[in-house]
Amino acid sequence: MDNRPIGIFDSGLGGLTAVNALKSLLPTENFVYVGDTARVPYGGKDVDTLRLYSDQIITFLQNEHNVKLIIVACGTISTNVMDYLQAKFSVPIIDVVQPGIAACLQFCERNNKHKVGVIATTATVKSGFFQRALEKNLDLQILACPLFVPIIEAGLANTIISAKIAEEYLYNWAKSAENPDLYNLIDVLIFGCTHYPLLNEQIQRILPNVHLIDMAQSALLATNQYLSVHKMYSEKKLPSKFYVSGDVDKFNQQASKITGLEILAEKLHL
Repeated sequence: MDNRPIGIFDSGLGGLTAVNALKSLLPTENFVYVGDTARVPYGGKDVDTLRLYSDQIITFLQNEHNVKLIIVACGTISTNVMDYLQAKFSVPIIDVVQPGIAACLQFCERNNKHKVGVIATTATVKSGFFQRALEKNLDLQILACPLFVPIIEAGLANTIISAKIAEEYLYNWAKSAENPDLYNLIDVLIFGCTHYPLLNEQIQRILPNVHLIDMAQSALLATNQYLSVHKMYSEKKLPSKFYVSGDVDKFNQQASKITGLEILAEKLHL
C-alpha cells in the first residue's frame, strides 16, 4: 500500500476531467492537482517552452508533495515532450494519449470500424503523434480546434458561443451523413485534449452517431492497472489539494462546477 498522493497537472481546467475519472474509478486515492492557468493555453507553445513548464510542475509535485505517480492530463504535453519527461524524472508518469489511442484501437477492432477523427490543439496536431500511431491501420482525419481551450477557460463551455464554434469546426463531419459523396463520416472521435470532454454534450449533439473517446477516462484505467500491478493503492483517504498559477477565485468557481467538489485552490508561483 502507498498513501502518497497522485499528481495530476494540466494547462488549466481540462485536467479536471481526469479528477472526475479518478473520483469514480479510484475514490480512495489522494491527489494533488496543478492547473497552470496563468500560462494557458499550451496549444500554441513550442517544444522548449512545454519542456520548461512541465519541468517546473513535476519538480514541484515531487519536491513538495512526494507524489507516487503523475498523470500528465494534457494532450499537448503528452504528444510533444513525454519521452523527455520520462527520461528525466524517476517518478512514474502516465500520459493521456497512449491510453486513449489504445481505447480507440480496441473499439475499432471490436466493432469493425475504420474511420477515426481526432480533435486536438494546434501543437498536438503539428507533433504528428496521432498520425504516426493511427494512420497505418485506420482512415484518420485530424483537426485542430484552437478556440476550444480559451472558451472553456473563459467559462463559456456549453453556451451559444461554444455551440457555434463547435458547429463550425465539425461542419464537414456533421454534414457527411447528408452528403456522403462530398464528406467523409467518422465512426469514432478522440478528444485529443482533456478540455474537450467539457463540451461533450454539444459535440455529441452535432455528431450523434459517433463514438467519443475520452482520453482522461482511459488514462485512469491505465493508472488503476499500474497501481494494481505495483501494489500502490492508498488505504487512507486524505484531503486533496489544488494549485493554480493564475486567478484562484475564478478557478475555484469553475472547478467546483466541473467536479462537484468544494475547491479551495492555493496560488502557485512558477
